[in-house]
Amino acid sequence: MRELAEERPAWAWIDLEALSHNARRAIECADGRTVIGVVKADGYGHGVEAIARGLMAEGVSRLAVVSVAEGSALRRAGIVVPILLLGGLDHAATAERAIKWGLTPVLHDRRGIELARALGRSDAPLSVEVEIDTGMRRMGVEQGDASALLERIVGAPELSLSGVFTHLARADEPDLEPSRAQMAALDIVQRGIEGDPARTLDIHIANSAGLLRLADIEARDSGFVTTAVRPGLMLYGVSPFSDRSAEDLDLEPVMTLAAQVVAIRSVSKGDEVGYGGEWRADRATRIATLPLGYADGIPRSLLGRGEVFLAGAMRPIVGRVSMDYIGVDVGEAPVEVGQLATVFGRTPEGIRVPVEGLAAAAGTIGYEILVGVGDRVPRYVGNGLPPEGDSGSFDRVD
Repeated sequence: MRELAEERPAWAWIDLEALSHNARRAIECADGRTVIGVVKADGYGHGVEAIARGLMAEGVSRLAVVSVAEGSALRRAGIVVPILLLGGLDHAATAERAIKWGLTPVLHDRRGIELARALGRSDAPLSVEVEIDTGMRRMGVEQGDASALLERIVGAPELSLSGVFTHLARADEPDLEPSRAQMAALDIVQRGIEGDPARTLDIHIANSAGLLRLADIEARDSGFVTTAVRPGLMLYGVSPFSDRSAEDLDLEPVMTLAAQVVAIRSVSKGDEVGYGGEWRADRATRIATLPLGYADGIPRSLLGRGEVFLAGAMRPIVGRVSMDYIGVDVGEAPVEVGQLATVFGRTPEGIRVPVEGLAAAAGTIGYEILVGVGDRVPRYVGNGLPPEGDSGSFDRVD
């Protein structure tokens, strides 16, 4: 039996070399545009401070978060680059804290404009951006109100309009026409700003899927060319497309979720495994237990679906996912307590175990798997492949 780690033997390894590779890939795709790295939700579950510093080291010059709490955490960590507050301003306290921490608020409506005006000064205008709703129908100024609201901002001495953007709703689909229609709608809105300050604005539309296909979406002969991009998912090494893998897109997984086997049980044909006995062995086999469950971000929907890499092969997850453990059918493979299993990411030998596969088995998307990895799973940050046991050369992020 191999020695178990002192703590609960499950880890998330964050590979900064992979992050750097993906950042360079995004910068390449951006083709001279400003890259705004989206680091909301604690850097998609990876640990926002290390992610932010890694992106900045590669030339990502702006960051984006959703909440003031996320932005202030970056400021307290000493991050000084411009930070876009995507969630905007919803009440006075939010606005005051956003200004205190030097965040650039996104304005979505008249209320946000008035809150921003109350805190800006004519001798030191507050920099703001505006989101235009061109089809997502989630956040942003509705198209019919956009021209009037933009003119109101441009005419307010307390405010400085620094950017206008929209969010693509269907950029991950094969049909590019909906994305082109959204881009055309944004073009119409920004051209209508009185005084035409658009030449000095940041204009952005591309999320990860949009950035990876921007040359096909953006018709340069129309005269409308964006100046910035907002990649998120691709920075973390995950494909935004269902028909193209991260490897196809030259992206490297940043997070590896792994755990040591903590128990092995021999079962006979017909034996039930897990809560409710919903899985029965169809043969005599062995079940390895891993210390990861739905409290750690393993979707409960993986009953009878999903695999992990263990003892040189992908092996099926069996039985219900419980709060703290999952079972893996290892048959007669040479598996012992203490052996490392990789749920997604890369094995210590460099074998790729895509998070997209686990997500598809759970009926969800890679985003949800990454941000769902629970706080009790320690993050270790370093360069290169994860070690085979405990921390190795990686540094723990507390």
